[in-house]
Amino acid sequence: MQKLKPLDYKENYTDLIPEDSFRISPSMISKFSDKKWEWYQSQVLGNNTFEGSTSTVLGTIIHRIAEVCTKFKTNEEREVLRTEIPNYIESFSNNPEIDIAHIKEQYKPMGNALLDYLNIWGYPDRSEEAIAYKVCDGVYAAGTADAVIGNTLIDYKTTSNQSVSEYYMPQNYKVQLLTYAWIYRKLGVDIQNIRIIWITNNIVGRVSEKTGKPLKDYPSKVIPVTQVITNDDMEFIESYLKLIAETYLKAKECPELTYLLFSDYRLKGELCHQ
Repeated sequence: MQKLKPLDYKENYTDLIPEDSFRISPSMISKFSDKKWEWYQSQVLGNNTFEGSTSTVLGTIIHRIAEVCTKFKTNEEREVLRTEIPNYIESFSNNPEIDIAHIKEQYKPMGNALLDYLNIWGYPDRSEEAIAYKVCDGVYAAGTADAVIGNTLIDYKTTSNQSVSEYYMPQNYKVQLLTYAWIYRKLGVDIQNIRIIWITNNIVGRVSEKTGKPLKDYPSKVIPVTQVITNDDMEFIESYLKLIAETYLKAKECPELTYLLFSDYRLKGELCHQ
């Protein structure tokens, strides 16, 4: 029987990358362009004060359901979910930012919708796998990929948007998936496609405040969005990873340039007071 890491386990990748190496997180790559200040504070300085939200907790639970039901095929083996998930939810009972009632209401119908999809289209070959590959000396791209089925990399995303397009893949998610695909290819795994599997919130049983009449139900559903990886995609992501790595290393080599490299004048002030 396979072993599961605790639901609240935080992967540190110490078994995959050398000590004192810098890790580029696939899920944070888009912020290197969009919000360099936040990227630097979080990824380089470790000043990440985000403790989760209702959506991230719900997303973690749905990922866990997918992982357990991929790795374990019998109902007896899957029984771990019956106690693990409620205990995990209750661990946030003192966090006012987490809507526990909403999570309890949503995770079962959303999880069932995902399992119905997997039962029809097939379970992944790999699930929640930590992977890493060297970008350059001292810098590695490393993260935990949701799943792989055949030559397709999968990422599960929960959403409250009931009109998710079956054709649209947000750029920040695409960059994240391309990074995982790049790592897998470097490790010898032939990834040719990337796929987001959207799982929508279960919106049912509502009543209009104005009329008192029932509103239309929107049961949880699964919407897969798949794109073929092109040569341009791989050239882009490799060059972008190298750009991030060399920017980080240059700031380490020349701290006085940090504010220029990360496009934030406040960093100059911080360095002056160090």
